[in-house]
Amino acid sequence: MSVIISGSIAYDTVFTHEGRFADTLRAEALDRLNVTLQADSMRRTYGGCAANIAYSLKQLGGDPLVWTAVGRDADDYLRHLERQGIRTDGVTVMPNEWTAQCMITTDRDGNQLATFSPGAMAHADRLPWPDDTGIVCGILAPSVRSTLLAHAKAFVSHGIPFIFDPGQTTPLFSGDELLALTRAAACVAFSDYEALMIEEHTSLSPAELSRLTGAIFCTHGSQGSSVWQKGEETVIPAPKVEAADPVGAGDAYRGGLLWGMERGLDAVSCAIAGTVMGAAKATAAGPSYRINADLVEKAVRKGMPFDCRS
Repeated sequence: MSVIISGSIAYDTVFTHEGRFADTLRAEALDRLNVTLQADSMRRTYGGCAANIAYSLKQLGGDPLVWTAVGRDADDYLRHLERQGIRTDGVTVMPNEWTAQCMITTDRDGNQLATFSPGAMAHADRLPWPDDTGIVCGILAPSVRSTLLAHAKAFVSHGIPFIFDPGQTTPLFSGDELLALTRAAACVAFSDYEALMIEEHTSLSPAELSRLTGAIFCTHGSQGSSVWQKGEETVIPAPKVEAADPVGAGDAYRGGLLWGMERGLDAVSCAIAGTVMGAAKATAAGPSYRINADLVEKAVRKGMPFDCRS
């Protein structure tokens, strides 16, 4: 069984700022912003939401099928995916484009500022549906507006239940579009910050949105996540870990959601799996981390993500 993942494959450049954005940025001066943040460290990594989610799902024994486009500079990245056992037959190379690029700055509180160039992914709306008859579910991860809308239609036309994950692309859609995508999806995932943007566009809270779809998953960073179903909230606290790098933790969470969704687990169990995966990623510096799938299954059986390493 395959899980299709629509989203980005990108080269990331990640900077660490030891201060706090809140100490530098001034709300009253955002209309004339001109500021330099000191980077105390820098690294270049393999990133992109689709690739990160695929890596998380692969850690749990899943079969992710990434569906996106990359550019002429992607050979090294594609070899990296193949080394991880992640299929690349759903990835189209566009020789006249660059692979997507993302510049991320993280402060000491885990807040992030990012600049993203989609490159070849901007043309992924023209990709044909993958030649795979074993797809059971999928995720519509952040990409570009045209691609996300085109892939949503493809998911629906092929009868594939999917998670709608608007992420940082939320401002690109009208309230009506966000509501239509919510109704088309099996469930929706976003962070608490993105929840504010969605409510601004739709005038609906997570509780109200949960009446339009199967479940709403709202992540709260180190505090865990919430699951909303038919207006009712279930809080999933995160395990206590020593965080080294929050970049990619949200994508790891979504890999856990897909693992549970593929197995037909209930929404709370999916959120527990996602929370454990997000915590596992946060403990590792960089994109690579390891977790034993048995530990995730144990956490789900126990009904809480505490002591997931024992």
